[in-house]
Amino acid sequence: MAAFPDTQWFKSLGQLMRAEGELFRRLGYAETRFAVRVVPDNMSNGGDRIVGLEINGYELTEAKSITDLNEFDPDFVICGKREVWNRILGEIAQSGRPELRHTLSSLALVGEELWLESTDQLREDKFYRFNQTLQEMLNLSSKLPE
Repeated sequence: MAAFPDTQWFKSLGQLMRAEGELFRRLGYAETRFAVRVVPDNMSNGGDRIVGLEINGYELTEAKSITDLNEFDPDFVICGKREVWNRILGEIAQSGRPELRHTLSSLALVGEELWLESTDQLREDKFYRFNQTLQEMLNLSSKLPE
């Protein structure tokens, strides 16, 4: 099984989104092109890992590795150190969702552990508009085999 943040890991979440279609239909139509950027921890020697994602309607329609953010042209980029992503995903694996103070929205609002990058405030607003869809998609990782 692929591991976060591999594109195949996100594609597996996309398959689960289709299977859980009613949940996403209740949340409403989402249309956003965004990226997830994993910044190495201080102890890591690797560079940033960036995955470009697109949600159209109720499905994840694209997941691909990104080297040039300008070429991909995301609405926003959710950035965080590897240790923060691991903590969020660990809580999701354990209980199906992160603690309230460790959700995407909570962490991005504070801006210390996760932060948003965008070149356009109106496009960045899609993070807040579709936040619950993004969180529920990530919560589906609890159903992925280890």
